Amino acid sequence: MESKFTEAYQKKSEDCYDTECEKVAHILDSLVDGEASSDEQEFFNKHIESCVPCLESHQKQKLLKNLVCGHLKRVIVPETLALSIKTKIQETV
Repeated sequence: MESKFTEAYQKKSEDCYDTECEKVAHILDSLVDGEASSDEQEFFNKHIESCVPCLESHQKQKLLKNLVCGHLKRVIVPETLALSIKTKIQETV
């Protein structure tokens, strides 16, 4: 049984997008995080050659990510705490 979160964020097929901009909006997070497939990256690069709003959205997303990452510190937590949290998550799923 899949969670509602998983159902809501499943990848759409190519035919499900009304516009190329909708597809860019859907893959923007993975593009910014460097997790987009080579096909997605190629599609995006071609699309932004003629779409300034999508290019600006990408630039804003990257800027926001860099600002947030610049203000966060990685904190090492005890292994027991991490395991406890993982166990609680699994119990709720």
